[in-house]
Amino acid sequence: MTISFNYQNSDIVSSPTVIVSGSTSTRLPRGVISFINDDNKVFPPQYFEVNNGQFKAILHVAPNERNFFKAEVSDNGSINAYGFAEYGGGQAHVIDSGELTLQFIPLPQNKPIHLCLIRGRDSPNTYDVPRYRLNRGEAPTLENAIKKLKVAGRLMQAYTQDEMRSAGFSNRSFQFVEETVHDQGIFGYSQVQSPTPHQEVKIHVLTSTKTVAELRSPDLAQQNPNAKDSGGLFSHAIDLVRNTPEIFNQRNGTAVQCACIYLDSTWDHKLILTHAALGGGTNDVKMAIFGSHGLHSFPQNFPLVTPSFLDATHLTTNEVANDCNQCGTSWECLNICLGAFMHEIGHSLGCPHQVDGVMLRDYMWFNRSFMTRENECLRTRSRGEVIAANGTWSKVCHWNRLDLIRFLFHDSFSVPIDQFGKVYATTREQDNSYNGNSAPSSYSLPMNGSLIKSSAGVYMVEVITDDLARYHKEFLPREYGGPGLQTAVAIEFNDLYNGLKSKKGDAKDNFRVRVLSLGGELNIDNFKDHCSHQNQDVIKSDFGLGRGTLTGFKSATLGRADNLKMQYVGFDLKSVYKVRVFSGSALDGIIFYYTSGGRDHNNSAPPKIPKRDYLSKLVRGVQDMYVSDRQEPEKVPDRPSSGETREAVIGKTSGKYSEFTLNQGEYITSFNFRDGAWMDAIQFQTNQGRVSPMYGNANGGHASILEPPTSDFDIVGMYFYLNNWLRGIGIIYTSKN
Repeated sequence: MTISFNYQNSDIVSSPTVIVSGSTSTRLPRGVISFINDDNKVFPPQYFEVNNGQFKAILHVAPNERNFFKAEVSDNGSINAYGFAEYGGGQAHVIDSGELTLQFIPLPQNKPIHLCLIRGRDSPNTYDVPRYRLNRGEAPTLENAIKKLKVAGRLMQAYTQDEMRSAGFSNRSFQFVEETVHDQGIFGYSQVQSPTPHQEVKIHVLTSTKTVAELRSPDLAQQNPNAKDSGGLFSHAIDLVRNTPEIFNQRNGTAVQCACIYLDSTWDHKLILTHAALGGGTNDVKMAIFGSHGLHSFPQNFPLVTPSFLDATHLTTNEVANDCNQCGTSWECLNICLGAFMHEIGHSLGCPHQVDGVMLRDYMWFNRSFMTRENECLRTRSRGEVIAANGTWSKVCHWNRLDLIRFLFHDSFSVPIDQFGKVYATTREQDNSYNGNSAPSSYSLPMNGSLIKSSAGVYMVEVITDDLARYHKEFLPREYGGPGLQTAVAIEFNDLYNGLKSKKGDAKDNFRVRVLSLGGELNIDNFKDHCSHQNQDVIKSDFGLGRGTLTGFKSATLGRADNLKMQYVGFDLKSVYKVRVFSGSALDGIIFYYTSGGRDHNNSAPPKIPKRDYLSKLVRGVQDMYVSDRQEPEKVPDRPSSGETREAVIGKTSGKYSEFTLNQGEYITSFNFRDGAWMDAIQFQTNQGRVSPMYGNANGGHASILEPPTSDFDIVGMYFYLNNWLRGIGIIYTSKN
C-alpha cells in the first residue's frame, strides 16, 4: 500500500503553510491521516480526515531545512471537536503510510502584507459571538481575535500557493510580516513553550483616534444605502497606517501593503456597523478592509480548521449578522467572511472583479480547497457533499487566471528563479527610480487596428464588456511557455471581437481594452471607435505643413478629457528649435517655436555664435538645456536663418516657465509625461540622445510616453483638453507616405 501526494519529494515551497492533498491506495471510505514533521522538532503532529480515499492536509514547514513528513492512514479514527484524532480502541490501526520531503525557502526580500486589527480608542476589545460558542467557553477577546487572524492569514497564503501551483506558475504566494514565537498555542497546545521557535503572522493592533460610537456610526456603514460616508472606514484605515511608523516607515518611496479587520464591528439587527468590504489604495498605501462580524466562525488554532469548516450550527440574526444572507451556518459564515476578506486583499494587489473565482463570489465554496467533506448547507438547502474518489468537487473556488497572471508579475509573489521583470509599483524599489519606464501608449493604425507601445513591456491585453474581462491575450515569460514581455503589440479590432464572441456569444462590439505592463495600465474605452477612421480619433487637416490635407491619427489621451472641448495645433516637429513650458504644481501650457521652411538636420552647418555672455553658459554647459524662472515671457530670440518663425501654443501661457533649446541638427523624437487625473509634467527626448529635465510636477501621476508608433509615421501636432491647467493631451501623427 502507498499514499500518493500532489507534491514530489524535495519540492521547494514559498508559503509557510502548505495544502498537501492526495489519496490512499486503500480507497478508505472514511478515516484519519496523521502527519509528523521531523519527529515533532518544531511542529506537533497534525491530523486530517480521509473521505472516499482522499485527504487534504494543511501542513506547516520550517524554513531553510528539510521538512521530512511521515504520514499514516488509520481506518478506526475520527477528528474530534478540538481537531485532534480519536481512535476506536484507543490506538490507531494503520493501514497505509507514506513519506514526503518539502523544502521551504522564505522570501524576506519580497514586499509583504501587514495584517492588522483596528480598534476604537475606547474599545472593550471584544467581537460579536453567538451564544453557543460562549457556552462552550470561547471568549471573544483581543487575544483570541489575534489568534484567529494569524490562522486566517496562513490559510490565505496556502490557498493562493496551491492555486498558483495548479496553474503551472510555480509554488509562490504573497508574504505577511512575521514574528518569532515559542508558544505552541496556535497549534492547539496551551501553556506549551517549544525550545525551537517558529514564525507566525504578526498582527498589528492599531488604535483609532475615534471612539467605538464614532466608528459605529451608520453613516460609515457600507451596507447602509443612506450612508453619508460609506468609504470613510477605508480612508480612516489608510490614515492610521500613515500614522504608524512601524508600518509606514517601511515604504521607502513605494507603497506599503496592509489588510485590516475592524474589531468593533457589530450587528444592530439592521446593519453591520463598523464594516466595509473595500480594497485598493493610494500611491503610498495599498489597503484592504473588512469587519469582525464573522470572526466568531474563524478557527482559533490550526487543529480547529477541520471542525470550523464542518461546523453546521445554525446561526440566528438575533445574535450575529448574516452577511449577504449566505451565512446561515457557522462554516458558511467562515467561507463568506474569510473569502470576502481575501477578495479585498485581491483588490489591494491589483485585481479587478472577474467573471468567476475569488474576485466574483466563488468563495462560497472556499472550504472545498481545504476539506474532503462538507456538512449541511443552508444556502443550497442540501445535506452537503463529499469529494469524489478522483479527488474532485462538483464546484470549487479559484483565483481567476487573469488574477494569477497579475500575481506572476507582482513582486510580492517573486521567487528566486524568476528571470523576468515585475510591475514596478509592486517592488521595494522607489517609485521614482522607474521614471524611464512608462505606462503603455496606443496609436491608431490605418488597417482598423492599434499599436500598443511600452518601454517597460506588456504582459497582458484584456477585452472588457459589462465591466468584466471576458477574453485576453497573455505574454507569459519564456520559462512558462510564453513569448516574453512585449514592447510593441499590434491589436486588431476583428481579431479581438471574434475572441470576445468565442467567450460571450452575445457580446456587442463596443468593448473596452485594458493593457497591462510593468510600467502601468492603459485603458481604451471604445476600441471600435479608437480604430475607426470615421470618428473623433482622426483629424483631417494640413496641420500648417503646406502638404495639403493629411489624415492625422490621434494617440490615446493621457490625463483626462472630462467632457472639455478638444483643441489641437499642428507643427513641424523636426523644425522646432525651442520649447517653452509653463508649469506650477501641474502642467499649464507649452509653446513650440518652429520654422515653416524647415531646419538643416545634417549637422554640417556651423553653430551660431553665442552672445557676449557665453562664458557663463559654457560653465553650465552650452550643449545642455537651460532653465528660466522668469515671471514674464522674454522676447523670442532672433528667428533662425531660414524660414518663417511660427509658434504652436498648447494650453495656457502665463506664469513661470522653463525652456528647452535644441542644437543645430537636433529634433525631438518623443515626449515623456507624468500624468494621472491631469497632466503633471513633460520631458523631451531628442535624436542626439539628450533628455531634458521633467518640467512641472515630476512626482505627480505616473510615467507615460508619446512617440510615433513606428518609423513610418511623423508627429504633425498635438491635441489637448484645458481647464485651469492641461487636463489631457495626446499627439497627432500621420503616415510619411
